[in-house]
Amino acid sequence: MYLEQLIPAVQEGGRPAVHDRREIVNGIFYIVRSGCSWRMLPNDLPCWKTCYHYFRLWSSNGLWEQLHNQIRDWARQYRGKKKPPPLELSTRKVLKRLINPEFVATMLQRKSLEGKDIY
Repeated sequence: MYLEQLIPAVQEGGRPAVHDRREIVNGIFYIVRSGCSWRMLPNDLPCWKTCYHYFRLWSSNGLWEQLHNQIRDWARQYRGKKKPPPLELSTRKVLKRLINPEFVATMLQRKSLEGKDIY
């Protein structure tokens, strides 16, 4: 129900899909839960090559990270907690700190001391 909104739909045109997207996700989750190899996927799930193909495709597209973030946000909302701030804000703080000349000088001094084995 929740995952159906997040998993990409079958593209129009081209070869028709043989397996339902939910079955492919079930196959991937089976591998994650059991820890077995791809070739040991049970026969009632899609072929291991199909599941592996979609796992690699969705990994390269960043879909698993999006799924994780969305499910985490839903779980936090269900518990009555606020949505976590985006990572970009903390990254900006770090970059601001790195631009500071005093911080850079301190880091260079530490680096030179590490090379001399004097603390």
